[in-house]
Parts: sequence; structure tokens; C-alpha cells
Amino acid sequence: MELVFVIDSSESVGPENFEIIKDFVTALVDRVTVGRNATRIGLVLYSLEVRLEFGLNRYTAQQDVKQAIRKMLYMGEGTYTGTAIRKATQEGFFGARTGVRKVAIVLTDGQADKREAVKLDIAVREAHAANIEMYAIGIVNTSDPTQVEFLRELNLIASDPDREHMYLIDDFNTLP
Repeated sequence: MELVFVIDSSESVGPENFEIIKDFVTALVDRVTVGRNATRIGLVLYSLEVRLEFGLNRYTAQQDVKQAIRKMLYMGEGTYTGTAIRKATQEGFFGARTGVRKVAIVLTDGQADKREAVKLDIAVREAHAANIEMYAIGIVNTSDPTQVEFLRELNLIASDPDREHMYLIDDFNTLP
């Protein structure tokens, strides 16, 4: 499998919750066999700035991937989810092996920034056209009526069927 994490590091996440996210992603890495002929992992970190922290070809050992995740620095600022998904599609999956399943896990706690030049629906369409299976993990307060648009975005990001590709969590501390 080719696996790329797309991680929200915006202001609303906060530095404490960012550490929880890093622990969660590290725990997910522990669940796969990392290697040149096994699962290869990449990671895009974003706020207003979008960075490819590492691509699929960078690390071939689980410990190296986990160490790179632990070293990531919190960014703060906005939520450019569309730009991050486009970077994952174009750069994160660069060098993906032919015929190998491509999976992106998008973890975010809020709506995409309205000032963003790359529209979320277009970036998601590009990812789906590239045969990337998209999972959306949203940290969301479902009782807050302003979250309706955020839920719509998570549905858009998640591959069909949504119930198998979208996970809603109401608190960072409940990330497994």
C-alpha cells in the first residue's frame, strides 16, 4: 500500500492537540509493515502553508517514519485543506508503484479556509481521478449547527461509501 497522511496543523488544532495527532499517526504507522516492498508512507502537513514532510520513497523503516513524525513542528494559522490534498496527489504520491493501492488519510478539525485559491471539491476530484482512496477523520462538535458545512466537506473528502471512509471524533483525546 502507498499511504499518505494529510495532517491539519492549523491554529484551531493548537500545539497540545498537535502532539496528540502525532501520537495517533505514530500508532497507525505501528499497525502496518513499512518497507520498500510493503507499505510506503508519505506525509503532508498543512495550515496556510502546505509542506510535503516526506514522500513515499524517503523512509523504508518504521522507526524512521515514526521519528520523522515526532520531529514535525506545529504550524498554526489557517486551514488550506484543498491545497494540502492537491500536494498529496501531485507530490505525496509521486513515485507510487503501479498497481498498488493508494490511500490518503486526511485528519482535520475544521472547514477549509475560504481564502484558499485551490477549491476543495476540485482537489478532491483530482485525488479520486488519480485512484486515491480517501479517508476523512474529522474532529467535530456534531451538536454545533455551524459544523454542518464542515461535515459536508468531510463527506466530500471521503471516498464512497462515506460510512466506511469517514470518521467523526468529538475530541482530540478520543483519538485511539
